[in-house]
Amino acid sequence: MPAEHYLRKVKSVQSGADCIVTIDFESMRVLVADCYSADTEPSRPDLVGRGAEDPVLLIKLEFLQFHYRLSDREVLIEAQVNVAFRFFLDLSLESGLPSVGLLSQFRTRLGSERYQTLFDAVVGQAREHGLVKDRLRLKDATHVIANIAVPSAIRLVAQMRARLLSSAEPYTPEQVAAAQERAAEIRQATADLSNEERLLQRVVHLRELVIWAEGLQQELDAASAPSDETRQRFDDALTLAVKVLTQSEDPEVPDKVVSLVDPDARKGRHGRFYTGYQLDVSLDADSEIITAVDAPPANADEAANAEVLVKREEEAQQNDVQAISMDSIGFRGSVLRTLQDPNGLGLTVYVPPQEWNSSSGPYFNPEHFQLVNEGRLYICPAAQSREVAPRPGTSGTG
Repeated sequence: MPAEHYLRKVKSVQSGADCIVTIDFESMRVLVADCYSADTEPSRPDLVGRGAEDPVLLIKLEFLQFHYRLSDREVLIEAQVNVAFRFFLDLSLESGLPSVGLLSQFRTRLGSERYQTLFDAVVGQAREHGLVKDRLRLKDATHVIANIAVPSAIRLVAQMRARLLSSAEPYTPEQVAAAQERAAEIRQATADLSNEERLLQRVVHLRELVIWAEGLQQELDAASAPSDETRQRFDDALTLAVKVLTQSEDPEVPDKVVSLVDPDARKGRHGRFYTGYQLDVSLDADSEIITAVDAPPANADEAANAEVLVKREEEAQQNDVQAISMDSIGFRGSVLRTLQDPNGLGLTVYVPPQEWNSSSGPYFNPEHFQLVNEGRLYICPAAQSREVAPRPGTSGTG
């Protein structure tokens, strides 16, 4: 295994004056300790005492998986024969490996919140070693296309109807069966009609089902029904059904659901239109270490999300970021005021101004207006003027 191998560098320890900085994976054990118990399954005496796979080993496997872009199966196959992988994982040549399905279970058990905690812990280690400074953050976003097939409006409404009925079936199976029969009748009766009429019929039926489901929800609340997974599934389905119904009745409604497979995905534009999410990151300008990550839907306000990234880092690290730089998408008054507010984040913001193209049409251009008296007096082309008092705490020139 070459001395310059990447995994040897990641796993190295501090060495005299060289002071090689590494990731301390062992310290992450305590961050996931509450995910495990001494008894694997207390209700099964025969399973009590069965040892769990080492969570640090699983975290390292996840590290290898994402760094080398490997699937669960691929990373384990590689770890079986790759000496560098085994060196990094602290495994001998004879040591066994977890089963393929365990990695998926591990990710589910940790959830997004603990992964965020692990991420913040790594950034914290970098700060302790003096790698991450608070001088400047570089913020930018790219697009992540959702791995889904976007259904037509007709199919989306039909899928929503089926999900709502399925979630209500444990409570009223007879009424659900009748509603499913009605859905089948609508499907058969509208088979030869136009798409517009087929959609209308399904929207009308979904509206009836939403009203019925809201009544059922009130009955469950009145009866103090237990808040378990079944109830949560029903409540979530009803909330989503209301949203799908609203956008089906009003095509101009913003923030549309595009898929029930991934109901958080949205349609947005990043050079071209796409369906999915943004991958928004904040980077330390000195070390080039990512200090905050967010994945809002594709239609989210990318510029305004700079506040989310900075606040997320400062809450996790208890630090004070001094400045942020982003592209011209942040050249907007509301965003700049929020980031620069001395009573808030108090950041110095570096944003290249946008170039506004003057129109040759029948409308007035910016150069037709005058700003005098330090920008507090506005004079329009018709010589009408208006004076505006400066905001408190400003010179009035902004």
